Amino acid sequence: MKEKINYKQVERLETFNGVKLKGNETFDELLQIEKENYHKGRTICKAKNCDEPLYKNQSPSDKRYCLSCA
Repeated sequence: MKEKINYKQVERLETFNGVKLKGNETFDELLQIEKENYHKGRTICKAKNCDEPLYKNQSPSDKRYCLSCA
């Protein structure tokens, strides 16, 4: 039996802040929206294959990269 998604609860989640849901999204669509919204407003490491946020994670030698990439 499939459980219904409680869209009111989903809209209250931090990762969906500012996102207006239609109310008929599938679970996979909600995961995609959450993934896209995760990086909004964050400064990300400039390394090609890295998506780590730089907040409290900057390299002392080059501020554009995280500690693990510098």
